[in-house]
Amino acid sequence: MGFLSHMFHMNATTACILSNMAIGVVMGVVATHALPCVYLASRKKKQVKVGDKLPATVLYEGAPDTTVTLTDLCKGKKVVIVGVPGAFTPTCSKTHLPGFAADSAALKAKGVDEIVCVSVNDPFVMQAWGQAIGGDVRYLADMKGELAAELGLVLDATGKLGNKRNVRFALVAEDGVVTVVKIEEGGALTCSKSSDLLAVL
Repeated sequence: MGFLSHMFHMNATTACILSNMAIGVVMGVVATHALPCVYLASRKKKQVKVGDKLPATVLYEGAPDTTVTLTDLCKGKKVVIVGVPGAFTPTCSKTHLPGFAADSAALKAKGVDEIVCVSVNDPFVMQAWGQAIGGDVRYLADMKGELAAELGLVLDATGKLGNKRNVRFALVAEDGVVTVVKIEEGGALTCSKSSDLLAVL
């Protein structure tokens, strides 16, 4: 009886240990897989709206070692920011940006100090694209898509452009605060043209 009692105690103890180990494994799986999902979901940005302050995102102009901080660019100015899915893409090159280049004088007559185009591209491509289109517009590269993420305007263009880009948009910021914002559905062009901004400035 003493031997059987001892064996029963050992089996119960072993079962308890195994049970605790199983619980630990399950909790580890939850901590490793579920919690990061919750964390990432909580960090997902809402789309930029009127009244928001623009982030201090670092953008690139002409080369990777030439940086422009968005808050510094907008400080004390009225700035138009145009976001496009990609440099040299059809709608962006044929209609969207040529419109802002052609209307740059009209926009500045409305009190706009700077017109800036941003896209998830490298600065060399953005510079070449700006030279191809011309006009009084600055072309800044959001190389890592950080501005797109901060504004809540990430476009998953993996199928067509190979990576995530930004949704097409146009906004006006005064001293870094958004006063007008026009956000398209994906890459459509229905509300973010230069004429749309001229109508509300």
